[in-house]
Amino acid sequence: MGVSDPFFAIGRVLIIQAGVLIVVPALMLVFFGWLEARSALFGGLIGFVPNLYFAYRILASRGKPVKQIVRGFYVGESVKIMLTAGLFAIVFQIPNILFLPLFAGFLAVLLVFWFALLLSEPKRE
Repeated sequence: MGVSDPFFAIGRVLIIQAGVLIVVPALMLVFFGWLEARSALFGGLIGFVPNLYFAYRILASRGKPVKQIVRGFYVGESVKIMLTAGLFAIVFQIPNILFLPLFAGFLAVLLVFWFALLLSEPKRE
């Protein structure tokens, strides 16, 4: 299980996302205040929790037949989308949620995944 192992990459992305989930609200707290930090934390959690679930689905499909892996991806992505929508609906019920910091936290966590995809160049032989 080396650095090129896709399961290693999933774990690395989740660790970086968890770091962003901590750093962005901390920066909001330092530069703006408690309400901004709390909103950014909720936004980051909305991005992180569904990704954590999806990673679990991917890891659970390890070693299974291709048909089950593909089905797991579809189910995982569907549940991930529903989880994201549900978490947004729940967080929007919380008083004093600030939308800009909320979406900043959400996007910061998602950007980790997008940049990981952009920066992971396939090996050419």
